[in-house]
Amino acid sequence: MTISALLALTLYASAQYVDQALMLSQQSYGVTARAKAMGSAFGALGGDFSSLSINPAGIAVYRSSEMTFTPDVFRFDKTEATNQGYMADDSKYNFSIANAGYVGTYRPGDTESGLVSVNFGLGFNRLRNFHQNSLSEAMNSPYSRMDAFAQNTNGINYNDLVTTDSYDPYYNGIPWESKMAWENYLIDVANPGNGDDLYNSILYQGETVNQHYAIQREGYINEYVLALGANFSDKFYIGATVGIDDLYYLETSTYGEDGGSNGFGNFDYYNYLRTTGLGFNVKVGMIFRPIPQLRLGAAVHTPTFFNLKENYHSWMSSNLDASVGAGAGSHREETPHGDYKYDLETPFRAIGSVAYQFGKKGLLSVDYEYVNYNNIKLRHGSDGYDFYSENQDINNYYQSIGNIRVGGEYRVTPAISLRGGYEYYGNPYKSTVSGVSQPNSNYQHVTYNGGLGFRFGSTSLDIAYGLTDLTRYNYPFQLNGVQVEPIKYHSMVHDVMFTMAFRF
Repeated sequence: MTISALLALTLYASAQYVDQALMLSQQSYGVTARAKAMGSAFGALGGDFSSLSINPAGIAVYRSSEMTFTPDVFRFDKTEATNQGYMADDSKYNFSIANAGYVGTYRPGDTESGLVSVNFGLGFNRLRNFHQNSLSEAMNSPYSRMDAFAQNTNGINYNDLVTTDSYDPYYNGIPWESKMAWENYLIDVANPGNGDDLYNSILYQGETVNQHYAIQREGYINEYVLALGANFSDKFYIGATVGIDDLYYLETSTYGEDGGSNGFGNFDYYNYLRTTGLGFNVKVGMIFRPIPQLRLGAAVHTPTFFNLKENYHSWMSSNLDASVGAGAGSHREETPHGDYKYDLETPFRAIGSVAYQFGKKGLLSVDYEYVNYNNIKLRHGSDGYDFYSENQDINNYYQSIGNIRVGGEYRVTPAISLRGGYEYYGNPYKSTVSGVSQPNSNYQHVTYNGGLGFRFGSTSLDIAYGLTDLTRYNYPFQLNGVQVEPIKYHSMVHDVMFTMAFRF
């Protein structure tokens, strides 16, 4: 069934769309083990399949045809969550295929000047891995989500929350949270019969609650690439890539509270969200070698234009003790299953790169990437919704950033190479909004990399390890007039991958 935009936004509030738009717009390029080990700093180097998603001119650097395959054999994410002074953690292991591709080389003649070669490539690169589990807990918290349910229900006639044979609140603009909280006896009307009713939670003033909040995420963005490049005089390289991005994202979450020694009982609130879709983008780039040792690169990426579909539903259950009065007992309410379609436009990207080769012993490479996240756009809801307020929030809360990637390689022997890299990702969140400091002003995202490369004639084996350190903040819910303390999430991601390649 298709639910109106208003109903969709009552299940996953406007802020959820804003948060998700950023998450789906972020990406990484460490899709082969060599690129991963060198911090994905391949904008000026080329000659690696990762360059088809970074700087397509890199395909023109190939001197022979190649097939590559990269299993991401061990990805372990451990996330610690600190909520009001209490810490909890959860983890998730994931295996995936990060890359598979083919590059073909055509030489129109035996020449070192003019058009030396034309290369083409096709395959896929995994630009995002969403797999993560998190758990947060807090004891004796003065903040309750039941108060948020009550605030969000204010102004609704309590009769409109009641299902009858001829009326279903889920299809008449009533917030789904309000309906579920009402049926679970977590809120009560304070002044029934006055039209614009006011509501209270079942807690008495000053009562505290114990909180738990578990989130499970999985999914990916796989970019299927078709690229073409040309080498002119081994000095000037150009290339272009058409990318088709396949997106799959699944998030399930359970938020719960209990009264601890205060009584009232407990409740759990479960949300399911599945997002799928396809996107389209174009990348163009160039590499210039003014002298044999030096390479300069530049590339631009158009926005990725996604057409997305969501499927979602929720349920809420409660077990209330006698202290709540008429609502004592066990209750459960489940929403219909809804679906909704909309478009997402990710930001334009520009990459500038420089690399220097130290004879045949080593090289150093640096990439700088510019991304303006307040240019993200949500568009074309399936019922005509224009996402005006969400796009205003994106413009107000997000900012332009610079990402820096640095990598180096030292050739120990002609057959063995030692590699290292570092990735710094700028903070996409503004530090203040309307003069108010934002929790994600302390956002941090860096990755440390290393690896080895082995060459056996036309065959190669590359091994890489990456350690990502990510700190971010998120509110479990919001209350009018009360500053709820955000949850601090600190993730450490260990990643091991291998690339097998054969040149011919």
